[in-house]
Amino acid sequence: MSELQLKCNLLDTASQIEVKDFVDLLLQKGQHKIANKREKYKKKILMVSTWSSSDITFLEENSKK
Repeated sequence: MSELQLKCNLLDTASQIEVKDFVDLLLQKGQHKIANKREKYKKKILMVSTWSSSDITFLEENSKK
């Protein structure tokens, strides 16, 4: 058993429930951070421009000059 489990077993039932609720809260915060990172990445990647073939042709012609 881990140290945390051993210490938790020493607590009364109400305190054990409180510890469990706290751990659940920490896990939810971690999942929220992951979701935020995904949303930020999604917004960032959507801002990347796309070039048409005419845009590329224009650039190639200018580079030859």
